[in-house]
Amino acid sequence: MCSICGGNYPLEIIQKASATMKHRGPDFSGNFCDNRFSFAHNRLSIIDLDSAANQPFTSPYCPHLVLVFNGEIYNYEEIKVELESLNIPFFTHSDTEVLLHAFATWQEEALKKFNGDFAFVIYNKRDSSLFLARDRLGNKPLFYALTNDKIFFASEIKAFLAIKDFPFDLEEVSKWLLFSNGSENRTIYQNIFSFPKAHFAKFQLKDKTLRFQKYWDFEPDFERIQSLTYDNKSIQNILEELESLLLDATRLRLRSDVPVALSVSGGIDSSILAHFIQRLEANCHYFALNFQNNAQGDESMYARQLEKDLNQKIEFINPSLDSIRQDFKSLCNAQDEIFRSLSIYSQYLLFSSITPYCKVVLGGQGADELFGGYYHHIGRYIFANRTEFEERVRIYGNAAFGEYNFGLKCSLEKALKLQLFAQDNAKEIKKINALGFPNPPLDNLLERFQLDFTQGLWLDTIEFNLPNLLRYEDRNAMAFGIENRTPFTDFRIVEFAFRIPHSLKIRQGFSKYILRLLLERLGSKELAWRTDKIGFSAPEFGLMQTLGYNATSLFDIRLAIFEALKARK
Repeated sequence: MCSICGGNYPLEIIQKASATMKHRGPDFSGNFCDNRFSFAHNRLSIIDLDSAANQPFTSPYCPHLVLVFNGEIYNYEEIKVELESLNIPFFTHSDTEVLLHAFATWQEEALKKFNGDFAFVIYNKRDSSLFLARDRLGNKPLFYALTNDKIFFASEIKAFLAIKDFPFDLEEVSKWLLFSNGSENRTIYQNIFSFPKAHFAKFQLKDKTLRFQKYWDFEPDFERIQSLTYDNKSIQNILEELESLLLDATRLRLRSDVPVALSVSGGIDSSILAHFIQRLEANCHYFALNFQNNAQGDESMYARQLEKDLNQKIEFINPSLDSIRQDFKSLCNAQDEIFRSLSIYSQYLLFSSITPYCKVVLGGQGADELFGGYYHHIGRYIFANRTEFEERVRIYGNAAFGEYNFGLKCSLEKALKLQLFAQDNAKEIKKINALGFPNPPLDNLLERFQLDFTQGLWLDTIEFNLPNLLRYEDRNAMAFGIENRTPFTDFRIVEFAFRIPHSLKIRQGFSKYILRLLLERLGSKELAWRTDKIGFSAPEFGLMQTLGYNATSLFDIRLAIFEALKARK
């Protein structure tokens, strides 16, 4: 994991921008320039610690190519074997060299072979072109700006702000304040764009335009998924396939030449990963977090249960609310943009505590979106399935009605939805008007209130929830020079999740049913069938009080975050 930066700008400008991202790669800083392009790189050494793997990277095999790369190609060893069978030479043991040689051999077709989290740019000195690409789920960040026939790209927005003033895009700010989401591939800064996930693009110096192309075309067959049925034998087959895929995704993400950790909560997702890591006999540290005197609940008892199930020591981190006083500005600066709430502060603290011990941390991000872990997923499903609604009531009582009501809202016609959206957001819209910000159209919410269960999961995976959560996690980890890895976002797991029967995700009143079956099978039955969920929670309004804010809503929290971002410009 690293930072990359470059464009057709003088080297001193690129170096100034790159210096703002030193936290992403404290181990080495390198640069390249000729009379056309300049590049800079900050390296966090994870695989092949030798200086020969430093970047910007060039190779005797393809000396006309220059690579800057952030992330990891987890299956680099397998790809290297394939390339060696073609008599392609190697001079290092790095995944960086495998990436470059794969591109030199297969061009953009190499992207389909990569199983990894990556954002990279390759400069071809022969035709003065750039090739930019980003991984399928957008785990690794890449931003760009095209202004006055110049291209600039970087891993974080702060690099852009170091070289030029980019005013806020108030339409996007309003969307974030009101909806906790913005437009796809736009940022809250004018003319700074997020490079689209699962795409590559080519920039030719002669015409100075970016031409995008999607390389991962997977789309769920929603009608087929609805009609799928299963029996006990097929459930076992599906369960075995999930176990095999997820075990392999975890195995690949344990590849490292530096110490590795797993963040655990006692929840289903991280507990599954913990069992797999133990099966693989990997050398791994385990960390869990719980706020002192957290009114939202104490989940340490479940992490203790996992500790018992694995017979594995887990390090517990117990921060105080008071720590937000010195961390709030740093948290906002790390994120660069508005984030949904202070719930991500727990994760920020976890990474800050892990950094003295490990440079790689695995976590369970992505499982909720793929397998139906949130209330709005459950609400859609139980609204459309009376029997499942009754099962849900049996387990959760009145709480099931709140979930059901979300599904009911999703079932309404467009005009009634918009009427309810206006009522739900009336107070916040008044606040936006008082700030003089533009009112974002409430139509933006319609796609988030689709009734179809599987479509809702897919949108949360590729557009709403998961892209934002991956952004939060990347910035929180990299603020402390840590590489985060998320086995559930392996593209094979994503494709698997969207071709199995949806009734294996919500069944007998339980969310993430198939993951619960897997965790029980692995040996943690008590954790598998627990009926509450906290995760890495933070007492948000208590944190705001500690900061001196009288916040009464998430809108107020997001406004405080925006004010902190304004103050740094």
